[in-house]
Amino acid sequence: MAYNEVSKKATMKYIKEKMQQFTIRFTKSDYDERIKPAIEKSGLKPTTFIKQAIDEKIARDSIAENSNNE
Repeated sequence: MAYNEVSKKATMKYIKEKMQQFTIRFTKSDYDERIKPAIEKSGLKPTTFIKQAIDEKIARDSIAENSNNE
């Protein structure tokens, strides 16, 4: 099945309703010297690497996913 305007509209609606996006900024030197090499060494895609890092932090610090610790 070809990707058409109906499929595009449904996808965009799903993304808007079910997904959350945020931006992370790093200094170029920090990214080039620390972050990029770690991601490359892991063999993961950057998004997967970041998601796993977040999950590990939550688990390590015993942060409940449904708590309001802000």
